Amino acid sequence: MQKRKQQFAVMLVVFLLLLTACGVSDASHNEDGKETLTVAFPWSISGLDPHNTGGNSWNVMRSGAGETLIKLDETLKPTPWLASNWKQEDETTWIFELQENVLFHNGKEMNATSVKDSLLRSIEMNSRANDLLLIESIEVVDEHQLKIKTEQLNSALISHLADPSLMIVDVKTIDEDTSFPALTGAFSFKEFIKDESLTVERFNDYWGEKALLSKVTLKFISDGNTRLMSLQSEDADIAIDIPVDGISLIEQNDQLKVVTAPSMRTHLLLYNINSPFFEDVNFRKMIDQSIPREDIVASIMKGYGTVANSAFTDVLPFGKIEETDPLPSVDRIMTEGGWQKNEHGIWAKEGKLFEIKMLTFPQRPELSVMAEVIQGKLAQQGIKVNIRQVESIDEALAQDDWDVSMYSMLTAHTGDPQYFLNVFYRENSSTNVSNYVSKPLESVIDQLNETTETNRRNELAIEAQTIIQNDVPQSFIVHPETIFGMNQAVQGFLAHPIEYYYIHPQISIK
Repeated sequence: MQKRKQQFAVMLVVFLLLLTACGVSDASHNEDGKETLTVAFPWSISGLDPHNTGGNSWNVMRSGAGETLIKLDETLKPTPWLASNWKQEDETTWIFELQENVLFHNGKEMNATSVKDSLLRSIEMNSRANDLLLIESIEVVDEHQLKIKTEQLNSALISHLADPSLMIVDVKTIDEDTSFPALTGAFSFKEFIKDESLTVERFNDYWGEKALLSKVTLKFISDGNTRLMSLQSEDADIAIDIPVDGISLIEQNDQLKVVTAPSMRTHLLLYNINSPFFEDVNFRKMIDQSIPREDIVASIMKGYGTVANSAFTDVLPFGKIEETDPLPSVDRIMTEGGWQKNEHGIWAKEGKLFEIKMLTFPQRPELSVMAEVIQGKLAQQGIKVNIRQVESIDEALAQDDWDVSMYSMLTAHTGDPQYFLNVFYRENSSTNVSNYVSKPLESVIDQLNETTETNRRNELAIEAQTIIQNDVPQSFIVHPETIFGMNQAVQGFLAHPIEYYYIHPQISIK
């Protein structure tokens, strides 16, 4: 009997040791037995208000905390999300049925009144939301039904309701000092440290499929190489927008993998139309023709992108436009304008050098390398470029103390041209960072907004781009692929072409 007790005690000790060993082996991704994920994230979030105009809405959406009425699938087709279905009553009137049994993160039930309040606040707070929807009125029909009436025919309304600025929030929680904004996503806010990190946790009362992860932390790391190093050192499980040069380093590590996705994004060079240099369209065209796009795709992007001849990738039916005839040489343009090269080979006129200020930013490291290539190319032409890197590109562009700037924009994130053309080229749009005004272009955009027939919409989009091509308020350089680095243990990550569905319930860690 005593021997059996001793054998049982030994077996119990071994069993407990095995349990302990199992817990230790998975400690890197477990907290009290629940899976967690860390993401090295390029963009710092200044706040959690999803309707803020400073770009926070995109990053809040990327955290998995927020949802819109409409979601876009991998083919950019609108699909139900917080709206279960919808129908159009006439040219300007839509009826939306809302999902039932949806709770905000504070436990309050979402209904038509709370959705109306959220949409109206977004329109009031965010000029982009107002431009996208063109709302005349929103009416509560019953507890889970809304009627939305637009000021005019808005053929892209359904796609536009997927924009992150239109996330649904319990508006009463936004200004409360004691809590975070209450959204409806699979994750709720847990901790926010400005300029450092955002942590979200699984929302156990989520209306849809429950999240497999218990916690996700987004670490704000603006420098691309630092994001890459955090992945290599296992401080992060996923690194967003890694430098192209880092791909080979990841591929050499058996514990890591590279995931890429074609993007609706365009890397471009902005011209400040208020700059004394670039009021003249010929100078803008001169710079445009000096950009070595093919070399940039081959040497900087390593083939992870295509040459951009317009704002939209030419895989879209409205992306391919006719190329313009080349301009006269730089020497001819400059000399005919009264410029002469000085003893240093720099163009000068009346004692003033053709010396321009170029902005770039660290969050997309390939843009800074492009800036240096363009700088070198223009130096050969006798144009001096001074590069200044800024942490917040949108804040710097608002100061107007610049001549040209590197930039990056999702131009067709709904697979439709209307969004980009409205927010980037209207005179009163806050996103018209080039300060470019064209009444003929706005007239074409107005027609596009009111046109439903697909072929005609494509024709109008091409007509709009032809005007842009002739006026050159921007130089479109490359359509990049989005590059992610991640640990092999990460499962279910979706490299979506429109970039703001990064964190979702199906992501897990082995």
